[in-house]
Amino acid sequence: MNEIVSKNPIVKKIAEGGIKEDLLDLLIAKQLPFTEEEYLESLIFVLKIESVKSKALEMLKQISESTKVSYVEKSNANFRVAYYILLEALNSKNSKIISRIIKNQVFPVEFLLKIAESGDSTILEALLDNQIKLIAYPQVMEAMEKNKDISNFIRGKITEIREFYINKQEVQEIQASEVMDDVKELLSKPSSEETSDTENLSQENLDDMSAIEQKTLTTLQEINNMSISERIKLALTGSKTHRMILLKDSNKMVSLSVVESPKLTTDEVLLIARNRSLPSEIVAKVSKNREWVKNYAVIIELAQNPKTPIKEALSFLTKLHIQDLKLLSKNKNINSVVRQVAHNYLTQRDEKKK
Repeated sequence: MNEIVSKNPIVKKIAEGGIKEDLLDLLIAKQLPFTEEEYLESLIFVLKIESVKSKALEMLKQISESTKVSYVEKSNANFRVAYYILLEALNSKNSKIISRIIKNQVFPVEFLLKIAESGDSTILEALLDNQIKLIAYPQVMEAMEKNKDISNFIRGKITEIREFYINKQEVQEIQASEVMDDVKELLSKPSSEETSDTENLSQENLDDMSAIEQKTLTTLQEINNMSISERIKLALTGSKTHRMILLKDSNKMVSLSVVESPKLTTDEVLLIARNRSLPSEIVAKVSKNREWVKNYAVIIELAQNPKTPIKEALSFLTKLHIQDLKLLSKNKNINSVVRQVAHNYLTQRDEKKK
């Protein structure tokens, strides 16, 4: 079971099954100082208690749609809680909640399979928005085709996806020279974000560039023998080395899948943000991710990258420290508009001081 969202120790205790009768009574009576989200998580974990199941179900219906929508949008949403919300949404045909679940790449493929099996034509059409997952997991499209509510339009779109990304076997080899430097830079740095993603190398080996190079070459050979569908699936589920290699795939659907991976770390995002050789679509996707642009180092890199959309690049300038604005205003290697606006901001600040 993945972790719950709440940091409340009482909610954690309930989720772990350690709830005592007096606490259970307070929960069902709604007498605990909980937020709606904390009630949402707690109530789902007491549904297995037969004596309070009906009351818990009744209370869950009263939790606002906005709380449920917000929950399924989270990158750390608990799967058990999210799956309950999904079943409830499918039953009520709540397309707003279902569309948010479809877009959240963190959820396992079983969520999409359930939607494919149970959704009506409108919901099935929404599944087409997550084309990356459909290519990575063709069984979702197979489940859609068995659904009696599937329309001819959706069948046609599925045929297109199969012909272009699955049946078509033409894939370009990724060259070692394109990926080696990035992989070495990434793996030679210790990261606390993804300790399980060390490619089965010891820390001593991680410090050994030849070991990293050999591992990269072996991984690259494996990837170059894969189909587009297999590469996309690997981009979503694989390791840092897999992602850094697939980021340089000539097929944009593959490289974009890397940015969709729920396992992507801040170190990787920083490398992407400063890389000027990547397709603009990838940099744009990073610049529009609300979680990543909360990181100051990321927005500095994006502000300097000419591939960042002007609208986003300019919005980052308002968040920068004066010293960084000064550097940008003198940097002739960045977008001229960004450089000029950075200069204007500095001038305005100087005038306010007078």
